[in-house]
Amino acid sequence: MYTNHLYTYYISSQVDFIQKLGSFHIIIKDYIPIMLFPTPTTSNHKKIAVWLFLLTFLTFLMIIIGGLTRLTESGLSMVDWRPILGIIPPLNNENWLKVFSAYKASPEFIIVNKSMNLDEFKYIFWWEWFHRFFARFIGIVFILPLIFFVVKKAIPKRLFLTLIIIFVFGLFQALVGWWMVKSGLNDNPYVSQYRLTFHLINALIIFAILFWTALNSSNNKIIKFYSSNFSEKIFFFGIILVFITIISGGFMAGTNAGQSFNTFPLMNGSIIPDGYIIDDYGLRNIFENTIAINFNHRWIGSFTFIYILSFTIYLLLFSKITIKSISLFAVLFFSSLQFFLGILTLLSNVKISLASLHQSNSVLLLASLLFAYYQFKNNANKPNSL
Repeated sequence: MYTNHLYTYYISSQVDFIQKLGSFHIIIKDYIPIMLFPTPTTSNHKKIAVWLFLLTFLTFLMIIIGGLTRLTESGLSMVDWRPILGIIPPLNNENWLKVFSAYKASPEFIIVNKSMNLDEFKYIFWWEWFHRFFARFIGIVFILPLIFFVVKKAIPKRLFLTLIIIFVFGLFQALVGWWMVKSGLNDNPYVSQYRLTFHLINALIIFAILFWTALNSSNNKIIKFYSSNFSEKIFFFGIILVFITIISGGFMAGTNAGQSFNTFPLMNGSIIPDGYIIDDYGLRNIFENTIAINFNHRWIGSFTFIYILSFTIYLLLFSKITIKSISLFAVLFFSSLQFFLGILTLLSNVKISLASLHQSNSVLLLASLLFAYYQFKNNANKPNSL
């Protein structure tokens, strides 16, 4: 009798617990998403779009600044990483001497810049300091409006998850940046081309996600990035080719391979130069042999230019899907400019101004392709609302 009573009480308590758990699950599943991620208003999604376009533009500027930091050989001037206090530069002569003394212990100073004086050091220091400062500034421009929009319940759930992914990429980018710098603070006074290119790839991914998300937000639509038919795949492949070309350019910058041959199209009088393959390198020829890196970049870039030129003209003349001609003409303009800037950069022995324009234009080319691809998909499909 007593046992039966205990059993009945146990079953009753478990049922009550399950009911409460079910109610809690309903709250988590149904009410909290509504509270945190309501349907965005027209006013909200336009404000969010402006914010995202601003972040995209700042990321573009960050890539330019990073490239100039590399081209001016300034990236190893700060030999420590202080995420918070590092924002404060040297404020007096004593501070400058202390920072310069730390740099003097680095391999770059000992092996490469041993005759550098304080004024020359200040030049490279300010480039690296501003590079890091601007990265922190972008972080603030990302986080503060994000908090504001979340408090105002203006961000839909799907967009919030995308923004979290971007935030994680941003944090990862900071870690990769320091990991890259550390590679030049050991015995070798040069930054690893692998880490530098990885740093560049991550920046491009952040830029592309931000830009695509901004386009979706401005149109209050969800257009997925991946291609679903043959026409879209042609476009998509062009974007992938630009990514690959920029990556090969990262290895050009990381190894100073652009200074090895300053003629085009021939290299030392040949299409395929001697030394393209070093037997001991094997597959590493692609990433470490400056002759192979130079050859690969110039011809990957040439193939990419011809491909983009061909499919853009095809879309202008024969595509049945309506797409604004101005976006395709923008792709033609930036791709042609990129090709000729690449040649001029080689012929000039990588003049800083031309090299920076070449890198900057590569991102503009990527942006123009993404925009045209977005328009193409937008007109070819009927996307869902945010």
